[in-house]
Amino acid sequence: MKESIFNYHSVINDKNYLFNTNNGGLLELTKSDFNNEEKDYLARQGFYVDENIDEIQKLEDEVNESIWSGSESLELTIALTNQCNFKCAYCYQDKNQKVMSMQVADDILQKIESILSKGNYKEIYIHYFGGEPLLNIPILKYLDNNICKSAQDNHVKYVSFITTNGEMLDDSVLQSVKLDHIQLTFDGREETHNKLRISETFHFKDEIALLKKILDTTNARITLRMNACVENKEEIREFYQSILKQFGYERIDINLNRMIKFHEKDNFEMLDQKEYAQLFFDIKKLYEEITGKFQLPIPRKTNCKFICGMAYSISPDGYCNFCSGSVENGTILFKDIDITKRNEIKFRKECKSCTFLPLCLVGCIVQHNIGAGCCTYEKFCMEDILKYYIEKTEAL
Repeated sequence: MKESIFNYHSVINDKNYLFNTNNGGLLELTKSDFNNEEKDYLARQGFYVDENIDEIQKLEDEVNESIWSGSESLELTIALTNQCNFKCAYCYQDKNQKVMSMQVADDILQKIESILSKGNYKEIYIHYFGGEPLLNIPILKYLDNNICKSAQDNHVKYVSFITTNGEMLDDSVLQSVKLDHIQLTFDGREETHNKLRISETFHFKDEIALLKKILDTTNARITLRMNACVENKEEIREFYQSILKQFGYERIDINLNRMIKFHEKDNFEMLDQKEYAQLFFDIKKLYEEITGKFQLPIPRKTNCKFICGMAYSISPDGYCNFCSGSVENGTILFKDIDITKRNEIKFRKECKSCTFLPLCLVGCIVQHNIGAGCCTYEKFCMEDILKYYIEKTEAL
């Protein structure tokens, strides 16, 4: 028997703890040497493994098995246009005049119907994206209406999500399009937000008013995204705290992301991975204080679904792009895609010695490729996470 390479040792309040990133288990240790019976118990819990086991290869095999076993949900991100009516300081997209046509929309709908009619999926998850998707409202309504009908005909649940800057999200759209989830972005308090999210007519106060309208007039859940950078990092906790206090947390989800510099000329300063990790942890603590919900890190079953072929990002002209966070142009039309094809994962060499590999499974390939760093936040503050969790648990 040997100790798992995914064990993380910690001393907290003079007690020894062992956390395993591959199973999410946490133990308090009262000794450092174990007899065979104790090692057998630890092995059953995943903290010890057989001497001959290559844990990295085993994890890679398990991830690829999960990839090939597929999912009960068909996940599509559909960019309705590359046009946008904002000029955000951090935008990575190649804005152009591409707008999805009725012909492309029909091709997508025919493909969806063909897939759903085979009976392999229980749910279809559509993320309407852009550019700004509401610059192509006719196609949004057309897709929504027909996907809803196709899902009903094939006894499949239809879940919709839209990422929008909100300027054109009026009563007409809210009443005529089935939107289960709506993502709005705030990038700090009023002054900072208006500097980073540049619009001539739609500003911080307008978006707050929109947030209230959505909560008052629809059943949609709201995802509040904040893109963290040096300029707004001191405002993020205060913003989330005030919003959750004002509107409650029952229908609001928090989505904190690190603002990434895709161009040298981008007018903001990027947080390094350690700075972002501490901020992320601080927001998790805030969420626990408000909701009572805090959990230890959970190992992932698969890596990015776009990479492994379990989700598809569709451009306005119908091509499957690398992912929704990439400007790489696709070469295969969605209507021609083989939905059964999968891409197996191969861990990068530098990731194979990392205790935290099961938590990220090599992270975002786009961020890795541009040298922005893609390690999971837990790698930089695991000691703080465990200390917070243990002290909270002991206080119960």
